[in-house]
Amino acid sequence: MLRSTLIRTAIAGMAVLGLAGCGGGGDQLGDKDAGSSPAPSKVSSITVGSADFSESQLLAEIYGQALAAKGIEVKKKPNIGNRETYMAAIKDGSVDLVPEYTGAALAYFDKNSTETDPDKAYDALKKALPSGLEVLDKSPATDEDTIVVTKATADKYSLKSLGDLKGKNLVAGGSSEFKVRSAGLKGLKEKYGVEFKEYKTLDAGGPLSIKALLDNQVQVTNLFTTQSVIKDQGLVQLDDPEKILPPNNIVPLIRTDHKSDDVSATLNAVDAKLTTDALTDLVKRIDVGKESADAVAKDWLSKNPLS
Repeated sequence: MLRSTLIRTAIAGMAVLGLAGCGGGGDQLGDKDAGSSPAPSKVSSITVGSADFSESQLLAEIYGQALAAKGIEVKKKPNIGNRETYMAAIKDGSVDLVPEYTGAALAYFDKNSTETDPDKAYDALKKALPSGLEVLDKSPATDEDTIVVTKATADKYSLKSLGDLKGKNLVAGGSSEFKVRSAGLKGLKEKYGVEFKEYKTLDAGGPLSIKALLDNQVQVTNLFTTQSVIKDQGLVQLDDPEKILPPNNIVPLIRTDHKSDDVSATLNAVDAKLTTDALTDLVKRIDVGKESADAVAKDWLSKNPLS
């Protein structure tokens, strides 16, 4: 899942408190074979960043609040931007930690990867990371790409899997990336022989795509599995037997120079408790209920003690 262009409401409750992480600012990573600082035994400060959509901001808040509860000074850099932007920030040390997704991060670091098994994708990601970056334990919680249609469209054309879209002469819509990537129209054509009579460039799982789908301006779009609109609107997620959509478990991406034992233990405990269903409900509280990410994170941590 490439969440790089998701247009969702920025969370005002997460104020920018600074870019530079303690001991990491300006420390540009080298290539895969370059040397890097060993993991410290303890860190006193860490800068947590997030992408430009509410789920990433929520996860960053949960990570940050959990670390702060362990006595670590946490600086926040929310809403950095798309994947290319926040990856540049963690590489140059502007931030030390960001929430990530296994399959999407693997595609970023290894554009030739074709892993579809969650464990193998996680292992491949660990190997693909440049020296100086690491991932901690992956969470059982996932947020994955899904290709959806309305129930009316599914019933009209007898759609159950992506292959059923072949020859239906439908209109698809979504992000500019969905139009060209393997986890999108490229994969649909190569693996399923599916082509569309038209493609409307809208947004990545955002309000434009959702409205166009519900208004039948497009019949097919790309959403994400933690979006409550799927259940709330009774949308049909089409099966993907050829596995063009990658696995995307939640995983912390961290600079090695801030991966101390207490940081690792805390973040691993967080991710072990996260579930897809819980994440879906938490994101709905932000996107639909208009609660702040910091308040939702605080509530979740109070109900899911880590020790």
